[in-house]
Amino acid sequence: MLHTAPEATRPGSVLICRGSVSHDCPHDPVPIDAGGCLVSPGLVDIHVHGALGHDLTEPEPAAWRRVLDTHLHTGTTTALATLASTSPTETSTALATAAELIADQQAPTLAGVHLEGPCLAPEQRGAHDPAQLRTAAEVLRELTPLPDALRMVTLAPELPGADALISYLAEQGVRVSAGHSSATPEHLARAQRLGLSHLAHLWSGQSAMRRPALHRLPGLLEASLASDELTAEVIADGHHLPAVLLTIALRCLGPDRLCLVSDATAGTGLAPGSAFRTGASTGRVHDGYAATEDHTSLCGSVTPLGVTVARMRELTGASAWDVVTMATATPARAAGLYPRKGSLLPGADGDVVLFGPDLSVRAVILGGRLVTGGPPDGGR
Repeated sequence: MLHTAPEATRPGSVLICRGSVSHDCPHDPVPIDAGGCLVSPGLVDIHVHGALGHDLTEPEPAAWRRVLDTHLHTGTTTALATLASTSPTETSTALATAAELIADQQAPTLAGVHLEGPCLAPEQRGAHDPAQLRTAAEVLRELTPLPDALRMVTLAPELPGADALISYLAEQGVRVSAGHSSATPEHLARAQRLGLSHLAHLWSGQSAMRRPALHRLPGLLEASLASDELTAEVIADGHHLPAVLLTIALRCLGPDRLCLVSDATAGTGLAPGSAFRTGASTGRVHDGYAATEDHTSLCGSVTPLGVTVARMRELTGASAWDVVTMATATPARAAGLYPRKGSLLPGADGDVVLFGPDLSVRAVILGGRLVTGGPPDGGR
């Protein structure tokens, strides 16, 4: 019996049989008493770059497994491996590594690849290496035929040729996200008609309102917050966005359209002062955050998604249920993975996180098997 926290929902149980949530099980399942914890679907991180000095643009499967395992132990049971802008060769090799890991079932938490770039606006590139940015036409050629593991692409929809790239990706079932962009509301509306459905990290790499003369002209940020349909990301690590901005995002979009993401880089788990690679760029770890070497831009985060859940509630006062939704069902929907991921509905994968009253991760279950925390005998 897995007892949920009273704040979130009523006490109940989740039955997992042969790796999936089920109404019944003909076997003899091992009970795990959650002890009043909040029982949540496993966390879904659709924007994660690396950990422990390893970046997911590396070609070695062992490096990928180490990154994914690190995030699994902090609650992320489903991840989109996010590749920052790098060379065409490194990108295609990393995509091939992902496809191999998925085909051989060597990385059970890997749900696909999210390309963050290289079709980005130079003036909004943030920590992306400007030498690796490419045109939409170049990226379209690189992605034809479509790589097997590709699930999401973040791009700047205002760039020349972006319409054709967006249409191609959407028609192939790839989720298209606007990010690192100077798009206007008109650009965003056109991209949405072509199939764009998501927005990368709000306030990071987004054009904002300007007033060139008498009138105020909204940018991508304002169009994002005014959207009625698009999902969007926030990085609630306590460094990217202050409480006021996180609260504005939540009030504008609500927990069913606002996704928590980690944007965790290879700097995650490294000591302050450590240098690391993300895509073709270099970052350095500071006290709780990472920045470019010249300290002019944040360089992803060093905070796993499981930690941002508690931080989002602390900074916004949102309910535990809403915050968990932002890290489970909402990103799963944004990536086209719901309800197999991000839910505890019958037929969903048996991925579970147990949160304590303070929303710290107490235990992680993947496919019905205890990964960390809980009783020592685990589950079946």
